[in-house]
Amino acid sequence: MNGYLKFIDGLLKDFRLSTYTLETRYNLRGFSAKYSGLKSGRTRSLNQATLASLENALGIKIDDSNPEQITYIKTSQEKKGASGVDEFSGSSPAHPYPLLGTVYAGEPENLHHTTYDKVARFSYSKKGHHCFALEVNGKSMESTLKDGSTVLVDMEAPLEKDCIVAVKLKNGAQYIKRYEDVNYSFIRLKSDNGEFGERFIDKNDIEAMYRVVEAVVKLI
Repeated sequence: MNGYLKFIDGLLKDFRLSTYTLETRYNLRGFSAKYSGLKSGRTRSLNQATLASLENALGIKIDDSNPEQITYIKTSQEKKGASGVDEFSGSSPAHPYPLLGTVYAGEPENLHHTTYDKVARFSYSKKGHHCFALEVNGKSMESTLKDGSTVLVDMEAPLEKDCIVAVKLKNGAQYIKRYEDVNYSFIRLKSDNGEFGERFIDKNDIEAMYRVVEAVVKLI
């Protein structure tokens, strides 16, 4: 296995993070794409700027002098994430949010909508009632979001190019995709799974669209 891929897989496991959560919580834009490149073999290493960003975000020091055996040490015992949660306190604070239903990663006509009387827990913390969770159904956002993963959306979070959004159209269709504002009339919705294409959506057809701020990725 590629040494950088092995290192990142171990790092994500140690910190109990997904690539998407790492990217969004610490504003490491494009990290999911870099990880996908390592996994597919298109990329063989990570540059020093990316490693420095990981060090700063997680409070660690990375030693990649041997690319086949990359290691790290923690340099801080209390590293605060963007959510303000203590990452290294020995516990993982989990804040409950209502799990409202499913959102489809694929063709919307295959969606069987279900409403849950459940809660989902995330490290993301926000006062008020402007966040809720959804269960992902489908494979168009792999390898970032697997089928069965749970995502948290913040109804007030600003939309940026390539952020992941949950979208509901006026005709009832639902999507979870990467977002791009094309012009005054259309947005582009893109999949992370190369087997799926992209869609151009008329803004007048959108009933609701909210940003995904954290994900609990199903491992199997």
